[in-house]
This record gives sequence, structure tokens and C-alpha cells, in this order.
Amino acid sequence: MRAVDELIAYAKTADPFRGAPDNLAALQMEAVRERFAERRQQIKVLDKRAREMGVNQIETLEDLVPLLFAHTNYKSYPEAFVDSGKWQHMNMWLGTLSTYPTSNIDVSNVGDVDDWIDACHAAGHYIYASSGTSGKSSFLNQTMRDRDCCIPACLAAFDLSTPGFKPAHDRAVFTMMPTRGTHKMTEVSTRHFERWAAPGKLFRLSNDPIRAMDAMRPAQLRRLLAVGKVGPSEIAAYEDQVAGRQARRAGEFDSWIDKIVAHRHGPIYLGAMWGVLWQLVEALRARGITDGDFHPEMIMSTGGGTKGAKVPPDYKEQITRFFGVTKDRLSNSYAMVEMSGFCALIQPHDVYATPPWLVPLILDKAGEKLLNPADHKGIVEGRMAFFDILADGRWGGIISGDKVVVEFGSNLDGVKTPIVRSINRYQDLEEGEDKLTCAGSIDSYVRGSITA
Repeated sequence: MRAVDELIAYAKTADPFRGAPDNLAALQMEAVRERFAERRQQIKVLDKRAREMGVNQIETLEDLVPLLFAHTNYKSYPEAFVDSGKWQHMNMWLGTLSTYPTSNIDVSNVGDVDDWIDACHAAGHYIYASSGTSGKSSFLNQTMRDRDCCIPACLAAFDLSTPGFKPAHDRAVFTMMPTRGTHKMTEVSTRHFERWAAPGKLFRLSNDPIRAMDAMRPAQLRRLLAVGKVGPSEIAAYEDQVAGRQARRAGEFDSWIDKIVAHRHGPIYLGAMWGVLWQLVEALRARGITDGDFHPEMIMSTGGGTKGAKVPPDYKEQITRFFGVTKDRLSNSYAMVEMSGFCALIQPHDVYATPPWLVPLILDKAGEKLLNPADHKGIVEGRMAFFDILADGRWGGIISGDKVVVEFGSNLDGVKTPIVRSINRYQDLEEGEDKLTCAGSIDSYVRGSITA
């Protein structure tokens, strides 16, 4: 069996973090070599980068560093492709970053970016979009093999973070995620919460699909307005559409709160991001609900940021106190859209274990120097990068925008994989974020491939 396949098999086990092999570092190194030899034949920009950097094979993890893609490379498509409806060009762009050819994507009936995503899915390219809060979504390709492995991997991480509770179809479940959408978490959340919900007790904040264009449209309109391609009437129509959507969401939110109030003395599983949870706390307090007035076995799943919501400095402490949720009933994880599976929260230690198919590569801030300990033991602080051995639809090497503290070889609570002890976004820190030189290099390769 190849090292790649041996590590991928852990994605379908109940606890890949404690069940990882004793020779994990050596197995990961061999898997990285296998993936590089395979992927450079499939992804031209990777091969070009490797040739220019003089990397013919991977001997050590240091050899991998110049071959990592930045997370921003997956939003490197020219915005004019979307603005002008050049969907064949979007196919070409996607193909430069994908393992398998994208020429089979039929765009004859594509009207907007969400139609394009549907066309990709129909052709076996199960791409998903990032949240697009910057005005431009990342699009990452995945195959059916990715989906078959990623979903059980995510569910295992969810379950490990609430070790005293198991899904048994016996709760009222409240989730902010719809059943459909372009974000990776729609499918994962649907599978996760259906296992916990009692019959007829799965309550969604809204079931309107998450659409990539909803996040991208404001920035697109600003661009088009600047060059005279839209006028005041189009802007006004869009503003009316947004106002209608907001009014509908407000009504749905009130209805959701009504159901939470009605079910609060029974066991609940509440899944929402921190910003939405704070809005819930404020709304429930306005209705006279006081701290702790919930069933003592309530479980809460959260994560993400506050997405611009105005929150006090101690909002997390207030939220958990209000719902009466203790650490053993607070499900969380560390992940990003570029990562297969999650880094699981290990209770009660407030750390996140990396899965065995993920090779953490801790870099300096510039993203150029590897800081991992040579003996695979010790604590390192730096920029989070990783090699995702599981990734089938794209290259698995990614540099993130996160500053992390990672401990190697801790064996904490039987965990055999490295653990992440703290996480911050560089852009949220006083030191700020710097541009990664690798991002510009890969983007230039992509532009060259499209031109050719």
C-alpha cells in the first residue's frame, strides 16, 4: 500500500488523532514524496515552480516550502472573467490549479458564478467557495474521493470535541446553515446535525441556499459603476433586493428565536458562529431570558469570527455563561476551507489536534523558512502552512494567513499528532499581514498558463 493511501484511510476512522501510526513522521514524508511526483505531472504551474526552484524530488520538508501555494492563489482569477461572463476562461483558470482537466465543464447555460459552480459539479468538479467577505471568493476544486473522505473526517472531529455525548437523534437542533450552498460547511453541517436531531426537530435559521454571488455582488457593482457599465437604476434595484432579503432574514431570525425559547428546557444542540450567537444572546435577553435558563445538557457548536458584529471584549464568556455551556459541551475545531477535515478540539485542554493526513509546516512570517523542530519534538510559533495529503482535486500545499503556536511530539492525552495551542490571524494583530512572495509567483504562472 502506498503511504498516501495508508494515511487517507485514517479519514474514515473514529479517532485518527489518537489512532495515528507510531511512524507518522516517516509515513508523512513518504506520502509527500508520492504526492509531489504525481501532482507535478498533473498541475503545470506546480511543475513550473518546481523547475524554477530546482526541486526535482522531495528529500526533506524544507524542499516543500518553495512549492507551497498561498491561500490567496485560489482567488487569482481576473474579476473581468466573472463580470463579463467569460466562463470558458474561468474553466481555464480553474484548470491551472486543478489535478484533473476542466475542459469537460459545459458552460453553455451559465448566467452567473453560481450557475458556473453548478456546471462544475455536473462535470465531476465539486468546487466550493470561500465566504468571500473580501468581495472575492476563493474557488477550490475537489473530487468525489475528496468528498467521500472529508465528510467522515469532519464528523469524527466534531464528535471528539464533545466526548461525553454521542449523536442519537434525540435533540432539538438549531443551525444557521442551510442544506445547500457553495460553502464547504453546508454539506458537512447537514450530515452532522441530522445525526443529532429528533424527528421533526431540526430547525434551520433559513434554508435559502448560500450563494457565492451574494458575497461577490457588492464589489462587482462598485467595479461596474466605476467604468459606467451599470447605472443608478441597477444599483437601486440591487439595494431593494438586499433590503427585501434583510427583512426576510429578520423575520426568520425572530421565528428561530421563538422555537429556541419553546425548546430551551429540553436538550438542545445549537450550531452557529460567534457573531450570530451574540445576536441570539441579545435577542433572548430582550425577551427576559436570563443566564443559565436552559437544559443542563445543552450542546453548542461554534467557530469562525464575528463577521463585523459589534461585540464586547468578553463576548465568548458571556455567551457560554448565558447558555450554561461548559467546555465539555462546547464543540469547536480549527480549520480553513483549504484544509481536508478539521483539527479536532481536544477536551479539556483547549488545544486542536492535527489529523494524520495533514503535515503542519510552521514558517517564518515571510513564508520562506521552515521552523519545524528537526527531532519532531517541541513548541514552535510562526505562520501556519501545511501539506494536505488527502487533497485529490488540487495540490495539497498551502500557506495560510494564520499565526499559530504548534507543539510537536506532546502525546497529550494519547494524541499522536502535532497540536495547535493558539491561533491568530496576522491581519488582526498589531504586526499586520505581509504579502507572500510565493503568492505573486504562482499567480504569474497562472496568468501565463491562461494566456498560453
